Amino acid sequence: MSQTLEIIIVDDEPQITELLRSFVEIFSGESNVHTFNDPLEAKDFMGDNRPDILITDYKMPGLDGIELLKSADQSVRKVMISGYLSEIATEQLQRLDVTCMEKPVAMQKLGDLIADVQDQKNVSV
Repeated sequence: MSQTLEIIIVDDEPQITELLRSFVEIFSGESNVHTFNDPLEAKDFMGDNRPDILITDYKMPGLDGIELLKSADQSVRKVMISGYLSEIATEQLQRLDVTCMEKPVAMQKLGDLIADVQDQKNVSV
């Protein structure tokens, strides 16, 4: 029996969050996908909910993706999607154990990551 994944997607561009939501829902099957266009709302949500996967953009108003990733529990699989990855210090991303994907996102790579997290969750049950 597969376990339901809790996935949070954060991007200040609504069309990006909806595109990612559609892909994740189709690919993962058993998942609850929560989308946010405001990173502060996503951070508040994570205060009461621990996702399995956090997918976030880097440049957003109010709170950048790095700060959002820092606020997530250590056990959360973190994914940074951005067109500005070269601006982020590599060692900072390594410390946070972040998987980085350049925009436009290679959906197969994102799908493989989701499948990996799903497999790990099912094994640990």
